[in-house]
Amino acid sequence: MEKIIGIETEFGIIEGRDGIFLDSLSYPNETEFILKGEFNINSEDKKFEIKFSEIVYLHSIELDFDERGQMESFGFVENSTLIKKFRNLDHSNKLISKHAHYYFRTYDTVFEIVAKDYNLKWI
Repeated sequence: MEKIIGIETEFGIIEGRDGIFLDSLSYPNETEFILKGEFNINSEDKKFEIKFSEIVYLHSIELDFDERGQMESFGFVENSTLIKKFRNLDHSNKLISKHAHYYFRTYDTVFEIVAKDYNLKWI
């Protein structure tokens, strides 16, 4: 069964509808996705940039249509059915053991990303 596990940042686990506000996003090439904005932590805004690398899947949906209804704003999907499905389809060995299914929920939009890794930095 799938379960979203909150990712521990240096400021703790980011939660709640107002946990992440998105300012911009970019897709510099086919396998990278960058989000910039603010994490709302203890009523303080911490500016961030997060880059997901070696993406094999990227999906976004308006928050009101997200059926997961999670409190965690930034996490990974444990026992991802999507990754299991991709492993069965991957005849080119593009999906490696380091790929993970990430869940990133902003105030208005939810992103689900299967990527090899991410780099979160404070700006």
